[in-house]
Amino acid sequence: MADVVYPAGVDRKVLVLEAPGGEPSTLNLVVPTITEPGTPFTLKMSLADVKGYPSVAFDGTVTVRGAFASPECVEVTFRKGAPAVAQVHGVTIVEEGFHRFEATLAGRVFHSNPTKCTRDPERRIWWGDPHVHTVLSDCMTDNCRSLTFCHVAARWFAGLDFVSAADHVSNGRCTLGKWMDQRALCDAYDDPGAFVTLPSYEESLRGGAGGDNNVYFLGRLPMFVDVYEEGDATTLAGKLREGNPELEFIIVPHHTTRTGKHGEFSEDIYPGPDVMPVVEIHSKWGTSEYRGNPNPLKKIHPGPSYVVDLLNQGFPLGFIGGTDTHSTMPAGFGDDHLDKGLPGLTAVRTGELTRESVFRAVAARNCYASSLERIYLDVDVAGAPMGRSLPWPDPRKPRAVRVTVAARSDIETIDLVRNGETIDSRRVDDWHADARLTDDAELAPLALPSPYLGDFVYYYVRVTCTSGAQAWSSPVWLRLGR
Repeated sequence: MADVVYPAGVDRKVLVLEAPGGEPSTLNLVVPTITEPGTPFTLKMSLADVKGYPSVAFDGTVTVRGAFASPECVEVTFRKGAPAVAQVHGVTIVEEGFHRFEATLAGRVFHSNPTKCTRDPERRIWWGDPHVHTVLSDCMTDNCRSLTFCHVAARWFAGLDFVSAADHVSNGRCTLGKWMDQRALCDAYDDPGAFVTLPSYEESLRGGAGGDNNVYFLGRLPMFVDVYEEGDATTLAGKLREGNPELEFIIVPHHTTRTGKHGEFSEDIYPGPDVMPVVEIHSKWGTSEYRGNPNPLKKIHPGPSYVVDLLNQGFPLGFIGGTDTHSTMPAGFGDDHLDKGLPGLTAVRTGELTRESVFRAVAARNCYASSLERIYLDVDVAGAPMGRSLPWPDPRKPRAVRVTVAARSDIETIDLVRNGETIDSRRVDDWHADARLTDDAELAPLALPSPYLGDFVYYYVRVTCTSGAQAWSSPVWLRLGR
């Protein structure tokens, strides 16, 4: 028997008071990306108005359908004046395979994200927005909302598994009081097993010194470290270690192609793969994958600051995505100065939903990035999963690439990228697909040098959907001669 639960108490008040939306135009259905037959899970639903705010004007019932599920239909009733947000507990799926739930609003059919139901579940996939700004950022404050709203909206409205309020600290935009407030509320809203908050902040560095970066950490950080005036990414890492020797942290660059704040890294300022294991490849600002991509930032640095430039320099970077929203609407809802940009999301692959497991999954590159949709993506190259490197002593030996993908909308293409160049592209025209690719080119002439990998070749997969959504698997690196 499914049980419908609505936000109550402070959570309900926050959604009504901070971002009251009008009549709904969009219906969002969220289910776990990995499920097991007969094992209950929670289906999450929200209705958003034309600007992406939680509707408080809807009075009626929405029916969620899934012939593969038990129950096959669930009715969710909303009342005017309350946020049109709910969670349905106790749903199960009876058939293995890929599935999507559906519901109808004003004659339009909306699908959930896909779920893979399997009796032999792999590590779970948890979805989050690691890059949200609140009023504490003191940046475009007219659009922003409270830190409390960030956490409540992420959990209830966006239906995320984790979120990170990465507020600005540089240029005098943070104080000890703000920092203590951010740290306290982050801990208060952390609910292991149900919803995770990841402590972080955004550190601005000058163009050529690392650009804009987010610092994510485990443990207690009494005060943020800001080296904007005199530092770079390695300076930042050094001062974090110096003042907090027990702290676990990673530094993640974002919109590396931005003019004036570009992340054009040299070996001198790259702090190493343990400190900088991933890069934010997409946000509402645009995609930083490669020069000429279809969703670029508006103002672009002319130098080699794209993600493929950094990979080709030998920096072993996995991929994450975030919104970088300045309307405090996690997962990209709401309107701000980036309202036309596609929101970014991060998928982490790990066994449990805790702060520690999410942090360590990102640090180990057990993650991938998407825009707009929660796209299921499973990739291995020569038997190695995304985010890994492996020795490849025979450069003439062909490499098999396996791809499984599923999305809310239909998939247009699956692209295989090697050393920044697309070497294979497959049409799909369906919402889920398997692809088996082979690269038999000799690798020795293609090898790139790296102080961290030796001579290497890397691969990743890019997925593009009819909705405009994309996904990028973290790379796999083949180390030659080892």
